[in-house]
Amino acid sequence: MRETTFGSSWRSSQPTLLALGCFLVAAAVALVTASYGHASAFEPAGLDTMSRTLNQLSAVVATCIALIIPLTANLYTPKLVRLYVTHPLIVVGLSLHFVGMLLALALNISPRDHPLHIVGVYGIAFIYLVVLTGALPFLYGISQFLRPSFFMPRLTRKGLHGLGRLKGGKRTRRGVEDLFEAVDVVTNIALTGMTRGDRQLVLLALQSLHAFLAGVLDSGGEAAAGWRSTRPFFVPGLAQEGQAYLQRERIWPEAYILAQMLKIMEVAGNHQHEILAELASRLVDTARRSSALGLDKVTELHIMTFNTLMREVIEVRDLRRFQNLSYYYRLLIEAFQDHPGRMHEAAQHLIHYARVAHKLGIHFALETVIYDVGETVLALARRDQERAVELVQAWAGPLWQDSIDSGTHLRRIAWRTLLRVYWEAKAVGLETLAEAIFWRHLSDETIHREQVELTLDENRELHYEFNDRLMRFAHLSPEAERLARAFTEE
Repeated sequence: MRETTFGSSWRSSQPTLLALGCFLVAAAVALVTASYGHASAFEPAGLDTMSRTLNQLSAVVATCIALIIPLTANLYTPKLVRLYVTHPLIVVGLSLHFVGMLLALALNISPRDHPLHIVGVYGIAFIYLVVLTGALPFLYGISQFLRPSFFMPRLTRKGLHGLGRLKGGKRTRRGVEDLFEAVDVVTNIALTGMTRGDRQLVLLALQSLHAFLAGVLDSGGEAAAGWRSTRPFFVPGLAQEGQAYLQRERIWPEAYILAQMLKIMEVAGNHQHEILAELASRLVDTARRSSALGLDKVTELHIMTFNTLMREVIEVRDLRRFQNLSYYYRLLIEAFQDHPGRMHEAAQHLIHYARVAHKLGIHFALETVIYDVGETVLALARRDQERAVELVQAWAGPLWQDSIDSGTHLRRIAWRTLLRVYWEAKAVGLETLAEAIFWRHLSDETIHREQVELTLDENRELHYEFNDRLMRFAHLSPEAERLARAFTEE
């Protein structure tokens, strides 16, 4: 870890060290020249040499810019050209070259006995030293434009800057256009990266879209009523009734960004599992934020987005992606612990899609949800046992009992989940939850003891395969295992 950190810090400090070294050399040359020379000795040969050098450096810089900017635009999106030509590095660099050539021209046609002539000589000498010593850092800087990690943060800051203007109530129309232009550019970059198989680029784009969505959520309230009432942006194909609803509820900005995220996932391949995981993780975060802010309609849009992802995963019959999404759906349910109605609604949706997948022959999908519902109950109980008991009574308990009564392989899965939740609750002192499960499912001591013995015989912490979960479903922790063994030995 120390070696990695050192390497990263060294790479990030290279441009600064390079520029500092060049300017130290320039300062030394300037001091030596000022000590042994005079401005009158600079002309005419020195001025001609300086003018030719500036022209040559300007040609090199212009050529590099002309190559790097179109190349980056062709690789990702043409809209990056505007971002690059307005970058302070390019603006300042080209301005210095332009001013230097103007001064060289003015010195050639101005009388040498004019008082301003000597000022111009010192001025062009200074610009010459700055351009000459800054050439390598400048070229290194514009070469960074090819790296997505360079231009993606700039795109994000540009969009958030437009959002900042909206919060201040200034230039509303321009701010809206800047924000959603940035959203569109980031989406296009993500789609380009998806077709090229550039997963890191897509992950950077999802981070930017998450930043936009979080910024829009934080800009709610009465101050946002003005710009949210302006001409809205909708994704192509959205029905007029849907547009009218989003505009009436003033949630079209969130809906637009969520739709762009779904568009990215539509073209994701079956082997790009980490992209779905990144998107789902970001959605859980913004759903938790919207719920905390009391934005019920936006929270509902997040649940709808998760449901769409679930349906698409089931349609392509991708079990691994279903497992990933089930895990984050579990976190989504836990995020709504302070809103019981929303929590029960999300749990109902998760179980529904698991049953749909089971009917379509994706049997392990229902097994995964049985386990994940148990983990959700445990996680909720650690913060609020009453909420966990409500979830057991409404959804988890009936799911486990139906699986036990089915007489299929799901019976074993449901028993393992039941026993894990019960004995883990006992191990950490969650007696309210433990009693609710005991009196509903484990009151028959003979069956209870039999199922505990079967569970202990194959209790294993790590999964048999190296997968995204890594840990085996429904394993007992050391303390829970100790209590369960003591129960079997009574």
